[in-house]
Amino acid sequence: MTERRRFLRFEAALSALCEIVSERRKVVSSIKNISKEGALVVIDKPLYQGSEIRLSMDVPGDNVPVFATCQVAWQRAAKDTNSDHSFETGLRFTRIDSPDRGRLLDYIYRHWFKFANKKNEVLLEDGAI
Repeated sequence: MTERRRFLRFEAALSALCEIVSERRKVVSSIKNISKEGALVVIDKPLYQGSEIRLSMDVPGDNVPVFATCQVAWQRAAKDTNSDHSFETGLRFTRIDSPDRGRLLDYIYRHWFKFANKKNEVLLEDGAI
């Protein structure tokens, strides 16, 4: 399988609210990973490719949600849940204001930096480095 992503994705455990624009319906979801251009969310509803989603993301340590308009890039049944009604959904950001993008990227990089430091500490302790 060919990797088509242009930006690295970072594991994230964020809660989010997805507004399905065509249905004027909001559903709670969780974000599994995120990048500069999109996110992988788990949602309980099948959606069509190209569907417009308004995403409100709760970023730890920030009192104000990050808002983005997204488009469904792909969707498949979630593998790691006990529900037949969970779908992993790839979202592509189509609009995110610069301040919100900055807050989101700040969280991603801080989260990644902590992870990288922990990984290096383990490698040092094991004598691998």
